[in-house]
Order: sequence, then structure tokens, then C-alpha cells
Amino acid sequence: MIEHLKHRIVRFVILGVAVVLITACGQSDEASSRKDTVKVGVLTALTGANASYGRSTREGVELAVEEINASGILPEGFEAVFEDDQMTSSVGVSAFQRLQTSIKPAVVIGPFGSSVVLAVAPIANRTKTIIISASATADSIADAGDFVFRITPANSRQGADIAVFSYNKLNARTAAVVFRRNDYGQTLRDAFISKFEGTGGKVVAVEGITGGTTDLRAMLTRIQGLEPDVLFFPLHSQESTLLLRQAADVGITAALISADGAMTTELLEGAGSAAEGAYFSTLALGYGESDDKIVEFGKAFQTRYNKKHDVYAAYYYEVTWLVARAIAAVGNDAKTIRDYLYAMNGNRAYRGLTGVTAFDDRGEVNKPFYIYAVKNNAFELYR
Repeated sequence: MIEHLKHRIVRFVILGVAVVLITACGQSDEASSRKDTVKVGVLTALTGANASYGRSTREGVELAVEEINASGILPEGFEAVFEDDQMTSSVGVSAFQRLQTSIKPAVVIGPFGSSVVLAVAPIANRTKTIIISASATADSIADAGDFVFRITPANSRQGADIAVFSYNKLNARTAAVVFRRNDYGQTLRDAFISKFEGTGGKVVAVEGITGGTTDLRAMLTRIQGLEPDVLFFPLHSQESTLLLRQAADVGITAALISADGAMTTELLEGAGSAAEGAYFSTLALGYGESDDKIVEFGKAFQTRYNKKHDVYAAYYYEVTWLVARAIAAVGNDAKTIRDYLYAMNGNRAYRGLTGVTAFDDRGEVNKPFYIYAVKNNAFELYR
């Protein structure tokens, strides 16, 4: 009887050990799977005054992630981990550090805004973490370091293109400028003024505003008194919406033109009829054209979100696919990916929604900007 009991005890012990081992192995396999998933960070404004940019970023990135996982180019899986930078430098630095603590990514997509890119860049270079923005346009980003890339050209190109368009196409000979006092607004201001005056025009007023400004009527009234032919306003979407509405209130007669930072669905919704006839520049995107890639993206976006995309959703969809293809080609190591991106030119250039992406030795690209006009509450390519 005792011997029989011993055998039963032994059998239970063995069975228990086996169950523990099987459970542990299962958990180990699951943990290994989670660990092996390729994770990239994403820095953008998810809350605050610039949250509309973050919504577009998230929509573009998440659609791309779904397609990347369905494509099988990264069998281990692909995941984007978001952190909110509120498009504010200090918040962005903390958000970047949280990503490094939580997932230690080889690549961080973003940040969205130029000021945050410049604040985060020293840490990215020190920790050898790639940051690749699809929207930051301040000129100084070109010298931000070896691990800093962007798929949109600098403001010096955009501001100059807007000035030439204003002078040659709008026949403007005098201009006023209302700019946001940050890296984005100031570099666009400088590029526009330099090119416009160099072409033969005259800038009659330059006014700067800060975030949170709610009343521009007195400023716009002064500008109207100078009767400029064109008013250039390199502002963010929320401030541009305010300017358009209040420009209509005070009877601004100048042609109104802004840059890519204002070209959002939020602006169309918020400004309404006050945006009609205003002009905007954006990256060389087949947006509004019959380009096959844009048509496919537009259909996929409509199916996924039941609405039309804006330019930033397209930009961040594009850069997410670019990053995934780079990792699929050379692995998830920051230095190797960096070298791969620098070699991405000629036949190896990436061809997508924003045209041809080929990086120079500073992580910069050379792409033209398009001009769009608001017609019937929609952005239409100016022809």
C-alpha cells in the first residue's frame, strides 16, 4: 500500500513538473514572439492645440502598419508605439526618452514639428537612434546630425517657391507676412522675403505671433491699410484658420497664401467660406492627381477611416512604409539602417506617394512643392 502510494505521488510530481514546463515554454514562446516584433517609435502631437496633426500622423502610420503586416515583408511582425510630444520641445524630449526606456527603438518616426526635431536630435545622435520626419521643414535640421532624416525639403525651398508663385502667377508686387514665432514660421518668413525681394517685389509689413493668439483683427486692419497684393501666413493649422476667418471680417483684399503646415482638413472645416480662394503649398504629392499610388492609398484610407485623407496622413503613411522596407532589407539595427538610407539614391531611391525619395549626405531630399487653391471647400491643384 505504501509502495503504491509512493508511485502515485511520483506520478503526480512528474505530471506537475511537466505542466509547469509546458506552461513556461508557452509563455516563453509568447514572450519571445513579443520581443521579436519589430517596434518603431512615433513622436507626434496627440493632445493640445496641434492634435489635428497627430490624428493625421496616427491614421497614416496605422494604415501602413496594417498593410505592412499583411504583406509579410517582416514575418516577425511590425508595430508602431506612439508617444505624445504636443509639438513642444520639452515635452518631446521627455516623450523620446520614454520610448528609449520602453522599447529602445532603432527608428523613431517623427517628430512632427521642426522645434521638436531640433530638441530631440542631440539625444538621437548620442544614443544612435534614427529619427525620420515626414513634416519638419526648418532649414537647420539639415545640420542636426547623422541620425536625422526627413522626406520633405527644407523651408528655404518652400518659401522661395511660394515667393516665385506670388510674383509670377499672382502678379504680386507688394507683400505682407504674418508668421509663427518658431523655427517653422521664421525660416519660411526669411526664405519668402529673400526670394520675393530678390525677384523685384517689396515686403511692406512683417508681423509675428505666438501660440495661443486669439485676436488678429488689429494687426490685419493695419495690414489692409497698406494694401499689399499678397499676404503670406506661415502659421500652423489652428492659427491659419483664425487668420482666414478674421481676414474676412476686416475685409482683407490681398491674395492669401500659406505653406504646408496649414493645409489640413481642420482648416477647411474651421474656416469654411473664409478659406475659399486661398492658396497653399505642399510637398510634391500626387494629391488630387490620377497617380496610381495615390488612388490606391486614397481608396484604402477611405475604406479604413470612412473619410478622405489629408497630406499629413499620406506623408506619414509613406515614411512608415519606407522605414519598414529599410528594416526588411538590412535588419533592425540603427547604424545599418542609417547607412542604407544614405545609400538610397539613384536606382535605390524610394518611389512612393511623395515622388522620389533620395537622401543626400545630410539626410535631406530634393523635391518640388505644388500649389493648391481652395475651391468649393476642397484643395485643388493649381494649374
